[in-house]
Amino acid sequence: MSADGELLARVSDTRDFFQSVLYRDTLPDWNLAKDFGEFLVRILPNDIMGHAFLARAHRHLGNLEVARRELNQCRQHSRTRELEQWEAEDFLPLLDEEERLLFGGAPSGESGKG
Repeated sequence: MSADGELLARVSDTRDFFQSVLYRDTLPDWNLAKDFGEFLVRILPNDIMGHAFLARAHRHLGNLEVARRELNQCRQHSRTRELEQWEAEDFLPLLDEEERLLFGGAPSGESGKG
């Protein structure tokens, strides 16, 4: 099995992987979320999902500068293209929460733009 196949199998084998990352902000293995985010960025570099996974994973792994950089990538992508409704519903609250956790204070409100 290829490295990508092994990664996808690990994601598939992780109970509630997407819900744990996107909604609950709890995952036993944040390196798995980081690896999955890197995979997504590699195959879909202009998509918000991979960068969002990386922002959240790097925050949990203590790589705050990388997390902030990935969060900024998410914000840039959300400003340069119209997000699908499901993307806005899933990712904009996550971005607001990451912004609050990484920068402190209230969210900037940029997520209301679309």
